[in-house]
Amino acid sequence: MFFTRKRQREFSGYVDRASGGRVSGWVYDRLRPRDRFEVEICSAGAVVGIARADEPREDLARAGFGDGRYGFHFDLPNGDYHEETLAARVRGEAFWLLDSSSRQNLSGELINSTRRGLPRLEPTLSLRRVDERDAEIAAELQSAWAKHASRPGARQLGGGGAMWTDIVSKRHQPLLALLDGGDPRALAQCLVDAQKSSVATGLEQGVQAYHDFLAASPEGRRVAVAPFHDMLASLAQYLGLARVECSEQDYVGETLVASSRRLVAEIEAALGFAVTPPAVFDGLYGLSIGEGVLHGRDIQALYLALRAIEASGVARPKICEIGGGFGKAARYALLAGARHYTIVDLPTVAALQFFSLRRALPEAQVRFRHPREPSQGEGVDLVLASDIDDATVIASDILVNCDSFPEMGDAVCRSYFARIGRWAPLLLSVNQEANREVGSSGRQSVVGALLPDYGFTRRYRFRSWIRRGYAEELWSAPERPAEL
Repeated sequence: MFFTRKRQREFSGYVDRASGGRVSGWVYDRLRPRDRFEVEICSAGAVVGIARADEPREDLARAGFGDGRYGFHFDLPNGDYHEETLAARVRGEAFWLLDSSSRQNLSGELINSTRRGLPRLEPTLSLRRVDERDAEIAAELQSAWAKHASRPGARQLGGGGAMWTDIVSKRHQPLLALLDGGDPRALAQCLVDAQKSSVATGLEQGVQAYHDFLAASPEGRRVAVAPFHDMLASLAQYLGLARVECSEQDYVGETLVASSRRLVAEIEAALGFAVTPPAVFDGLYGLSIGEGVLHGRDIQALYLALRAIEASGVARPKICEIGGGFGKAARYALLAGARHYTIVDLPTVAALQFFSLRRALPEAQVRFRHPREPSQGEGVDLVLASDIDDATVIASDILVNCDSFPEMGDAVCRSYFARIGRWAPLLLSVNQEANREVGSSGRQSVVGALLPDYGFTRRYRFRSWIRRGYAEELWSAPERPAEL
């Protein structure tokens, strides 16, 4: 008895249009040019109709694709079908048609393939008014600021020609005036509105992104949050809740096509705490998850916190972050079990962290601390970068930095690298390596090019799971001499 093996298909095919209520394209099997196929038209992973791909296409015939009769078109039924959710596959096969339509530019920004389409994304904008609790926290902040930021030199805004020097000196002057003032309500209003102003520019959203989102069409708003959904899909893959895509095996888009809310629910079930933070700011755009808003920086911060805890090798580590944004990684790290978190940052940024963490993590202690003062156990310590000197030691299990060392400039980076080897045995860096010129601030730094000069050795290096173009590296600090 003889058995014959069924020959594999060798498909080619594209979606040429997915707009204006119509999906059209073509599909062809090189090994069986006489075969015609039915194409399933999908929206957010669900089949909404079937088209037969047997329409004549002169362009295909001229290009040598058999007789050219491989085209199809499908007019969508009545309903609300968003263009970015549309996709097509050969019925009964695993082949999803590639997208050559105008939507393909979006795919280049994402880690995961959009070949199966995106889910129905739900962008939203936080709406929040200042309340009495905001004013109370602002009054606490003004009191702590007067105590910790009034010393000579405590308000230095950077140094070494760093990019952050320009950002803070040009964009945080109104915030500085309110921190020094006696009106906590006005300060609270500034802090709640931070994402709509230049205060947040370079840290998270900022004024331009806010106005761009307001002016965008519904489609434009969905495109703006698509990278956040891609990060969610990648986070689920990192956690082992979903399989990693492999285009070689034609396994693409399965996680990405799941809804944002479903991915968040699965991640929360695995981690045991809420992923979407409480509302802190007004006017922050992101994915609508329940009653909350999930921004891409939330997902990046959660990933950083989880990686820091895992890389530390300690069940409840003490973590020190240099450059902490709005303190989001600190919040997630404490929720995930970290014992203590220290952030070293510029004075005005530390003020933003104080407010953000007091609102988003009300059960934790958040305080300013001079590095010569003893830590008070659990919670978050905010240390002003201007207070750091050669005698400073912030005892930690691991140091972390995400998306800020390159912008500090070589001089500032080197001042840290010469000191932090005594702070912790490990340094986790998640940073870009563009090394490009930034105005008058000089070139961006490359972390891996500087650390070996200070005795650090690299344990691993790979691309970030969450953010395109970012390298994740774990470094061992130089061995510290045994204490006498």
